[in-house]
Order: sequence, then C-alpha cells, then structure tokens
Amino acid sequence: MDGIHDAGPLRDIQKLGVVIERLPSELEQRELYQRRLRTQVEDRLSQADIEVLPEREAINHGFPYLYVNVNLIKTDVGLYVFATRVCLKQTMLLPREPFVELYTSTWEIGGVGTVGVNNLSAMLGSVRQQLDQFCQDHRAENLDFNEDSYRPCRKLETSLASRYRVPGWIKQLADNFSSFH
Repeated sequence: MDGIHDAGPLRDIQKLGVVIERLPSELEQRELYQRRLRTQVEDRLSQADIEVLPEREAINHGFPYLYVNVNLIKTDVGLYVFATRVCLKQTMLLPREPFVELYTSTWEIGGVGTVGVNNLSAMLGSVRQQLDQFCQDHRAENLDFNEDSYRPCRKLETSLASRYRVPGWIKQLADNFSSFH
C-alpha cells in the first residue's frame, strides 16, 4: 500500500462525509458491491467514533470527506485487476490566493491486486485494510492522554471556524523565517 500517511490532518476530525465513486458498469452485480462497499465504509467509520454526514451536507458546509475509489479491469483469464484508493479530502486555502478554497487530499492510501471473478469480495478486503489504517491513524492523532481510557478526544469539533486554522508546517516555516529577521 502506498500513500500519504501524515496523520496530522486527521486531528480533531469528528465527522465527515463519504464519497464513493461508482463501480464500473461491466462489473457483474455492481449495485450489490456498491452497497456493500458503502456499508463497509460507513460502519467502519462509526466503529471509530467518526460521525458520517450525508455527502451533500458535508461538501456544502465545507466538512472533510473520505473519498473511496475502486477501479477494476476484467482479464481474459478469469481475473479482475483492481486498484483501490482511500483519501481524506479537506478544504485548503491557496497561499497566493487566500480567498480561493478547494478540496485536496491530506491523507491517502492505495493498493493494487488481482482477484478471481468468483472472489470479488476479496477486493473489498483491500478497501477494508485501507479503512483500518485510516481509523488507526485517526485514533492515534486524537488520543487524549489525560484520560485513563485513552478514548478519542472530543474537545474540538470540525466546524467552519476551524477550517481556517494555519497548518502546522506553515506555522513552523513562519516561525523559522521570523527568527532570521
């Protein structure tokens, strides 16, 4: 699995939307796998104490969303080749255009594999591993060490006001730059 694994962008995220790309139309039982994929993603996030918002609500209000993409190609030898990707998309401001806001990936992971045409559910296993990594990184970034139970921290909630926080690396850069003057 490859991707961006900096867990910093996962800090204070308590709710997000889920956007799942449509599976290819040539996939047999596409709708069944589409439903299973959505259920798997939403259930796993709920188990991690992350509230799942309706897709439109999350995007219209600037909340982060988890983007899931599965690409499949059926081969002539009875296999599917697949590529999976799970990304956290968050709004960012462009430094040179501070009023231009756009969604970009701040955490992502992906993988590739092959699976027999009669074993497509194994492809969902790849997405499940990526979701598990997301949830582990989220938990690690949001632990409250002041509590005995080490539950995820609920002190801050993602809101429109918190979207305009300066990312840590920009603050570090500014602090380092100011020490030269």
